[in-house]
Formats: sequence, structure tokens, C-alpha cells
Amino acid sequence: MPPWAMQSTDYARSYRKMVKKNVKKMNKSQQKQKKSKKQMVSPAMRRGMDAAARAYAMLLSDPCGAPLTHPVYAGGEGGILVKAESVFNLVGGIGDTKGLVHWTPGAIGTTNSELLVDSGNGTFTATASVNTPGKAFLVANATGVRCVAACLQATYLGTELNRAGNYAIGRTQGSLIDLGATINFSDLEPTLEHFTRTVDGTIEMRWMPANMDQSFTDPNVATAAQEKDRKSAITFSASALTAGSGIRFRLVAVYEYQPRTGTGIATPSASRARSSFSLDDVLNVVESATNVLGRVAQVAYKHGPALLGY
Repeated sequence: MPPWAMQSTDYARSYRKMVKKNVKKMNKSQQKQKKSKKQMVSPAMRRGMDAAARAYAMLLSDPCGAPLTHPVYAGGEGGILVKAESVFNLVGGIGDTKGLVHWTPGAIGTTNSELLVDSGNGTFTATASVNTPGKAFLVANATGVRCVAACLQATYLGTELNRAGNYAIGRTQGSLIDLGATINFSDLEPTLEHFTRTVDGTIEMRWMPANMDQSFTDPNVATAAQEKDRKSAITFSASALTAGSGIRFRLVAVYEYQPRTGTGIATPSASRARSSFSLDDVLNVVESATNVLGRVAQVAYKHGPALLGY
């Protein structure tokens, strides 16, 4: 074999070795990247949620129809589950063209600041309402209350011929509106996530808990403003409606409460969800399916668990 052929063969061998070495390095690098990405993904995204987390996700997405279940809140506290509802009308007075509802379901207290409403045709004052779901029962029977799931439904009561105006609605914090605050609708509407023309049926917004909602609140004392401000809320506003057309509101809430003395009911401290998934894990799965303004008439939206694949 001539010298030049031997040199060519040696070169080819060294080149193949170099390629194999580089490929091996690239494969190791890719494996490390895949491993790091996998570690960044939450357990809820890598595999299906356990039974307790899945049940709570279903309740958050459908407070009206899903079976009652304990929340995956932090801590060892427990309580008794109860579902409550209330119905009331606004914007039904002569000349009323605007309406406001600001509901912080986990802030129940003697000041009634958890549910603020008003209607009219000008600038508003946030007024306490007595229509908080289950308020009378909880005040009489509980020393501690926390909201587990909730939703607000609004139904237009006017005729189709006179349907006018618009709605704005969104998930907010209790701090958005305080008791006695003066509200200008032109300032309020831009703070809410969803905006639509007045619909001819019923729309619904589902509540999602904030970190502070995991704490129990005593319904028999005044709720501190700082406590209400840190809890999750739903805010609804309507404007430019036909005068006196009216809107009917339905509030649904699932509460977990601890009984007061004299009721003959024991505190079930062990009644809580036992799940390997955190509240954040559940909220991440549920939020994309429920953070929308939906019509109750739409079956896919009304039955939220279907959107979650359960």
C-alpha cells in the first residue's frame, strides 16, 4: 500500500473517532437538558392528580353541581362542608341603568363587607348587602368559616327589544372595593378581565381561592379590612342598561365551617383532604377551564369537569 493511502486511512479513522466523541457529548448534553426540564414540571402535569385533588378540581370548576369535597388547603385544620345559595335583584328601580356586585365569599363578618352592592344611574357607594349565601346559618352555628368554592350568575330580566348596555366581570381581590367607597364605573370596568354586551340569558363566573382563603374567619366578629383585602373576590358591573330592566343574581358558595359551642356538633378536625398535590397544582389545572366569562346555557361550560377531562 502506498504511503499516501495509509495516511488517508489513518485520517479517516481519527475523523470517525472524533465524530463519535462529539455525538456522545451531544447526547449527554441533551439528556441533561431533558432531565432539567422534567424536574421543572409540576407533579400534576407529569401524572394525573390523586382522588382528593381531582375531586376538588371538579368542585372548583362546577360549584353548583359537583359533589362536595374538602379543599387541598395547607395545614391540619378541618371542618364541616355545607353549600349555600342566595338570589336577589338589582337595577330594577325606576331610572336604574347601572349595577355593581363585589363579593368576597371568604370574608364573612358582622360588618357585611363580604358582599357590596349598589345600583342607580350615577356614581355609586359600595353598600353592604344581607344576601350573603348561608350567612344566617353560619353566624348561628360556626366559630370559623372558610370558602371552598363559589360562583356568581347574572341573568338579564328585561325584554329582548330593550336589551342594551354591557357587562364587565372578573376575578379580583377583596381590596378592589371597600365598604363605603365611591365607585365610578368608567374607572371600574377597565380593572375587570371580561367585557361583553348585555347577554340575553345567564352568565357565570367561578371563584378561585387566594392564599389567605385557606385561613378560617370568625363570622361573629367584624372582618378586618386587611383580612378581606387579601382574599379572593368576584366583581361584576353593568352599565348603559335600559332603565329599570333589572338583573337577577344567584350566588352559590361551598363553605367549610367549625361548629360553635351549644350546637351539639363536634369539631371534625380530621375531616380534610389528604392529597400529595398542593393548592397551586390544582389551580394550575383548573384555571384555564374556568377563567372565562361563560353562558350557563353552554353545556361544555356549565359542566366544567368535562373541560378538565374528568
